[in-house]
Formats: sequence, C-alpha cells, structure tokens
Amino acid sequence: MASTIFRVQSHKFSQDNIQTTLVCSRCDEVFSKEFPLDLEGQTIEFKCPVCGAPGEADLPYKSAEEREEFEEDFEEVDEEEGGEDFDEEY
Repeated sequence: MASTIFRVQSHKFSQDNIQTTLVCSRCDEVFSKEFPLDLEGQTIEFKCPVCGAPGEADLPYKSAEEREEFEEDFEEVDEEEGGEDFDEEY
C-alpha cells in the first residue's frame, strides 16, 4: 500500500477528464494532473512527478447539483447543434 498521500488542492471537471491540482505530503510540492472522468470518486495510486514517491489520492466526484448543471449545459449544446443541422438542409 502507498505511504504518501496526495492532497487534492483544487479540481475542475471537463467533459472528458478531471483536472486536479495536488500537493505531495512527502515533498510538499504542488503539481497538476489530469485523470479520466471514469475515475471520478475513486482512490488511485501513482507516483509524484516531482520526488517520485508512490502514493494515492482520493479523486473528487460531482455533486448532484454539478451533475444537473452539466446535463443542462450538454442538452443546450445538443439543441444548438440540432438547430444548425436543420438550417443547413435548406
């Protein structure tokens, strides 16, 4: 099991991934890393890109409100794209 904990300092969800800013508990360095959205809410293991210490981080997950906002935004994009397709036919 990994002995180093990477603390999530900040995070941002995109359509494809989770962009995180992490802090290594061994060397106290701050670094950024992207993870696939499929890993949302999981504990993952990787090495610190600064000191090379193996460790783990608990990735955040979207709250119900964030999911709802994302789905609404996605629906708006689909509607806008659908309107363009209709206009192009004429």
